[in-house]
Amino acid sequence: MRLFLFAIGGTGSRVLKSLLMLSAAGVRALDENGRPVEIVPIIIDPHKGNEDLKRTEALLNDYREIHSRLYNKQQEPEGFFANRIVTLRELNEGSSVALNDTFIFNLGAVENSKFREFIGYDTMNEANQALTSLLFADYQLENKMNIGFVGSPNIGSVALNEIKDSNEFKAFANAFREGDRIFFISSIFGGTGASGFPIMVKNIRQATNLEGIENRDALSHAAIGGLTVLPYFNLEGNKDDQRIATSDFIVKTQSALYYYKGTLTGEHDNNVNAIYYLGDQVHSLPYKYDPGEGGQRNNAHLVELIGALAPINFVGMKINSNASKAYEYALAKDDLNVNFFTLGAHTRRLIYEPMVKFHLLDMFLNTGFEDIIGQGFTEDTPKIKRDMLVSQFYRTLKDNFLGAYQQWLGEMFNNMRKVMLFTPHEHDMSQIINGVSTRKVPLLGRKRVDNATFKSEMNRLSRDSDYSSTSPEYKLLDLFNRAAHNIFTQRYEDIS
Repeated sequence: MRLFLFAIGGTGSRVLKSLLMLSAAGVRALDENGRPVEIVPIIIDPHKGNEDLKRTEALLNDYREIHSRLYNKQQEPEGFFANRIVTLRELNEGSSVALNDTFIFNLGAVENSKFREFIGYDTMNEANQALTSLLFADYQLENKMNIGFVGSPNIGSVALNEIKDSNEFKAFANAFREGDRIFFISSIFGGTGASGFPIMVKNIRQATNLEGIENRDALSHAAIGGLTVLPYFNLEGNKDDQRIATSDFIVKTQSALYYYKGTLTGEHDNNVNAIYYLGDQVHSLPYKYDPGEGGQRNNAHLVELIGALAPINFVGMKINSNASKAYEYALAKDDLNVNFFTLGAHTRRLIYEPMVKFHLLDMFLNTGFEDIIGQGFTEDTPKIKRDMLVSQFYRTLKDNFLGAYQQWLGEMFNNMRKVMLFTPHEHDMSQIINGVSTRKVPLLGRKRVDNATFKSEMNRLSRDSDYSSTSPEYKLLDLFNRAAHNIFTQRYEDIS
């Protein structure tokens, strides 16, 4: 099965970033039979200068490079970076449809004009201009769409309807197969996400009416899910520019929910099989007011981490095609300081061990790995040599991806609802999990976890394993993943 994952607008990119972090840690996307799901992320955002979009795009490319180097098209890998993530172009090799090898949907016709130019306002007759002026404010008509739709879903509803005629939509439709699934990530209180989600669903459900695409019937009755993100952050006020205001978020949400009920989830219009509602009444620390011109870079938030679990849940569920099912999420405890206990037992079962192992990998590569090259498991075939430290793979993993991981954790920690899964600035592996200690040994105190612990366990596993047909990179991460599993289960307290 493939999951075509449409991330719409800034919120879409930020939730997708959290999904990449979970995937890197080894949280698997599995179908209802437990088989791996291939993920095809497609970012829809006319605001190419959006800093959150650019950060997520860089992470997608880094993830794909790391996965490819580790697994080399291995069918069912396990461990870090195991979810296979591909572009539309990879799925359309040999096709006559021209595509860039990117995760970003090409919206050239939308990006390169003001809204008034896009709709041909100056060529309308007087009556149509008058009607258009009633429907759209002057600032909306003058909106440069390369910065997005500036909180105006009515602009997005017109502009994004062009998507169905694009090469990217045709490539998506032609790659879609019976049994594949589609999922949308979008906010409901802005412009791009609120408008893009229902328009994309409409065009997919009406695919039988579209020309020039294959698999129209399969597409029209595909399993579709969506994460609808409700208000969860604040913006600084700006008395000189009020195109976007936090005070409008609830009104926009109410209007959009009413519209969604009539077109997506209603009793007679259940075009979405599963919809996930997620927001937070405890809003973020105020983000800098930026309608788009400054890049719109927002700190990571707990809502985005929780939201990343929605597509993972969706691909593994049995689909009822006769009705829409709605899902919400509640913390086990409404606390401003969030750790693994706050998230609840179900979430812990899914992400606790993978995230702990990934965090320990980050610590190990930054504090212990370099010193043990030339010893123990690094000398077993295939040898892990010192030149790995300057390889493209290692720089991408350690400097790029793990660097972004630490930034992501730091941003969530520094928000109003602090995410403290791991103790900030803690260098002792034994104390790194917030609220969790290592197991006690009678008369000896608590068990120790450090780089020497990992070195010893990786040496033991390497002696009993045959990695001769694999790469040094795969050997390093697979050995660490296996060692981390043993150390995690044997040395840390069980909080499941």
